[in-house]
Amino acid sequence: MTDKNKKLNCSVFSPRWWTLFAIIIIIPCLPFTIAVAKERIRKPAVAGYFYPNDKEELTKTVDDFISNVKQKQIRGKILGLMSPHAGYVFSGHVAAYSYMQIKDKNYDTIIILGPSHHVYLKGASVGNWDAYATPLGKVNVNKEIVNILLSIGGPFNFVEQAHIREHSVETQIPFLQRVLKNFDIVPIVIGIPSLSYCEKISKALVKTVEKRNVLFVASSDMSHFPNYVNANKVDRKTLSLMEKFDPELVFNSEKEVLKEGIPNLSTSLCGLSSVVTLMMTVKELGGNAIKILHYANSGDVSIHGRRETRRVVGYGAVAFYKK
Repeated sequence: MTDKNKKLNCSVFSPRWWTLFAIIIIIPCLPFTIAVAKERIRKPAVAGYFYPNDKEELTKTVDDFISNVKQKQIRGKILGLMSPHAGYVFSGHVAAYSYMQIKDKNYDTIIILGPSHHVYLKGASVGNWDAYATPLGKVNVNKEIVNILLSIGGPFNFVEQAHIREHSVETQIPFLQRVLKNFDIVPIVIGIPSLSYCEKISKALVKTVEKRNVLFVASSDMSHFPNYVNANKVDRKTLSLMEKFDPELVFNSEKEVLKEGIPNLSTSLCGLSSVVTLMMTVKELGGNAIKILHYANSGDVSIHGRRETRRVVGYGAVAFYKK
């Protein structure tokens, strides 16, 4: 090695050079690294189970569902949707009828109201995350609205475990990612059905979002576990009551139908509070019309050439809008 090379070699790898490197390169990166580490991401819980875990497969699945809907978009301002939250193989084609209505529309924030399947709650848990992740990418949570709701207290709190495994909110997001472009979300998981809680939640939501460009999504399946014929009867009756745009009537209808003694029927709307809260809210925000977009149940789906019709789950797609 020549003296010149020795000098170059020493100058590059000297302690002084490394100190300068750290100051110029490493230290400016530290705030970014720390910020990323602190970001709270709600990871997908049912990817690969309720819907495909592969990005390309999920994209094709959702896009195929949407493209198969031939129904025209409603004329009017859509304020809310009801969409099912079962596995896509059973309910995805129904959910598509709801999401087709908002394809390429502009909403700043989607407020998703879903029932709690795993954690006992009174009131509502507002998802205090930075973002929700799916195989299609991350969707930011609107922290401003979340913080406003949490500051109200009362029916609102944040119970992390109520969101970790909950699929009712998560299953809506891939559809939203495929039909909308720039939006964020407010994930709200609602506990035990209570008309008073629905009223309190709705009043707070109306006050918080009345000047914002938002869409509400009520995540709810319909009848659980009657046979195919009874599911159709129960669900179509529930949908006809929803068309009356009377939230209290819909809330009380479940108790009435359960009194009829229909074999294996455990609920008429598993997201009862979500649907009733949405109806109350959009009505206060000017909604004056409802359209039943589609109905089916799990007995309509053939798996390996076989349809299970003895115990089924119902699915409805509904739009709430202002004419």
